[in-house]
Amino acid sequence: MAAPGPARRRSPALALVGVLLPPVAWLCALGLSYLVQDFACTAYASAGHSPPATVIGAVVVGLDVVLLALAVSAGIMAWRVHRQARDTEPSSPLGFLGLLGLLLSVGFGAGIVLVAVNPLVLEVCA
Repeated sequence: MAAPGPARRRSPALALVGVLLPPVAWLCALGLSYLVQDFACTAYASAGHSPPATVIGAVVVGLDVVLLALAVSAGIMAWRVHRQARDTEPSSPLGFLGLLGLLLSVGFGAGIVLVAVNPLVLEVCA
């Protein structure tokens, strides 16, 4: 029996990254967007100045774009794991994990887009 190659040993780790990274990216997008807006708006209001809503909105959207790129890259990794598992071992659980990671990436990516649209549609420091 031949030793497993580096791609075979790496597949379970990539499958787990593909499954776990999109929810973590969405959670970070939600939490950091709230944190940035709340901190900046409160700091400017307590200093007696009007907050720069455009800058705060741009920071939040930029942060969400980076986190969306992470979720999409996790989905691409998960798709590659799914295809590799389907081609080598059709009954492998890695194929399921790859498909699950792809679906989670699409779902949580849509959630990140909804979080990013919020400062574009609503008032940032209302």
